[in-house]
Amino acid sequence: MALLNRDRWEQASRQAWRLVVLSVAAGLVLWALRPDRLPILADPDVYALDLPVPLVSLPEARALYEEGRHLFVDTRPGDPDRRAAIPGSFAIAAATFADDLAAVMDFIYPEDPLILYGEATPLPVATVAVRFLERGYTDVRILQGGLRAWRQAGGPLSGEDRDE
Repeated sequence: MALLNRDRWEQASRQAWRLVVLSVAAGLVLWALRPDRLPILADPDVYALDLPVPLVSLPEARALYEEGRHLFVDTRPGDPDRRAAIPGSFAIAAATFADDLAAVMDFIYPEDPLILYGEATPLPVATVAVRFLERGYTDVRILQGGLRAWRQAGGPLSGEDRDE
């Protein structure tokens, strides 16, 4: 009797493993055949972004850059000396905001017009924008498309991307 129960248990166990293997295989096949995923970058032309400050279009930003009346702020994390940037911009990253702002306090004032940029998506840049707003800065905008769009449009760059 015990042998009969043991045989049934082993048979049920083998069937359970077969079902698990078949389920995993079916899941992998369905995953491989899935339709295109949503874009990783939030395109403001497609998605309505709830940003704390307005976006500035690339043509408008280029015109403002040429006028020289706006300050450009690089919000990307990392060493600013090891990457390309918009000439004349200064680095203020979210993780080091207070220290970075303190380093440029002698020439940046709350009434200065700022254009913040990062990579393509404006959401990480918005974190820095909020911190500027909290400190009383009133004219803060985000470059639509970030440095990637600036570079693709042939905007001037200083430095170059370097890896160690």
